[in-house]
Amino acid sequence: MKKLFSTIILLLLISSCALFKPTVKEETITQKIQPTENTEAQKAQAKQDMEDGIAFYQEGKDSLAMQAWQKAAKFLPDNAELHNYMGVALHRRGKIKEALREFEEALERDPAYYQAYNNAGYMWFLLKNYNRALAAFKQSLVYNPHFEPAIKNKKLVDDFISGHLSQKAFELTEKAAKKYDYAEQIKILRKVLKLDSTYAKAHNNIAVAYYYEDHLDSAYFHLKKAIALQKDYPEAINNLGYLYKLADNYEAAIKLFLKALTLKPRYIFALNNLGETYYLSGDQKNAKRVFQTVLEISPANPVAVRWMAILSSKFPEK
Repeated sequence: MKKLFSTIILLLLISSCALFKPTVKEETITQKIQPTENTEAQKAQAKQDMEDGIAFYQEGKDSLAMQAWQKAAKFLPDNAELHNYMGVALHRRGKIKEALREFEEALERDPAYYQAYNNAGYMWFLLKNYNRALAAFKQSLVYNPHFEPAIKNKKLVDDFISGHLSQKAFELTEKAAKKYDYAEQIKILRKVLKLDSTYAKAHNNIAVAYYYEDHLDSAYFHLKKAIALQKDYPEAINNLGYLYKLADNYEAAIKLFLKALTLKPRYIFALNNLGETYYLSGDQKNAKRVFQTVLEISPANPVAVRWMAILSSKFPEK
């Protein structure tokens, strides 16, 4: 099933409780919020408005989401998380400087907000101020040494500063990731690899595109190349494991999924792939254990829910 293949194409660069894509004017989310005397009921309603905004966004109702956040902002002017949401929204609209201001507002309210440090760092990166970006990512890791987005972003900036990665190669890779046509992605990523044949992310991404174009030999080649270049690349390791699962080489696939999970313990794609591979190999006990773990992390995960239903039906508890 192709939907279980880990299509990690974009590096996770912005981290918050949710990712937002507003459709209202910029002024509505960057205006100065004046503090007011708020009752407990108003504060409770504002928190509900924040949750409603997330739900609206997940349903694709962007305008309603922004209206909810605006209502929340009136009664929660010092809420760091709300400013982080606004920053993510502005970034998605290409308003980099405005987004940076919101992330810095979040940090003024919560100096230990490591996600906001990561987000601010990426804004500095986009503004090509690599020293400020690096400092922000390092600060994020002070508060959470295992925060994967900041770890990856710090490496990205280190590669730029050291000259190991060119601006052109990076920009083309991000451009390819925005293309819905896999043949077009392949065309662009070939150009990237001519510029820099050692860019592991480009090898992983072109392998994903080749997979969806049913060129499995090319997918194998580029995934193995990505892992050879970057041994601690959980997405590429998971993707290679998935190809081995398709080829019924369950033993090799399980080893790769476990390796990916050693590098990235809460990696849902790899966990679901591992659970399915255990099931296919006849190990229903471990399959159930893995899907139970997925549901502990993500209770509504549709893949794990479906497989738990299958396992419960075929192998009921005695």
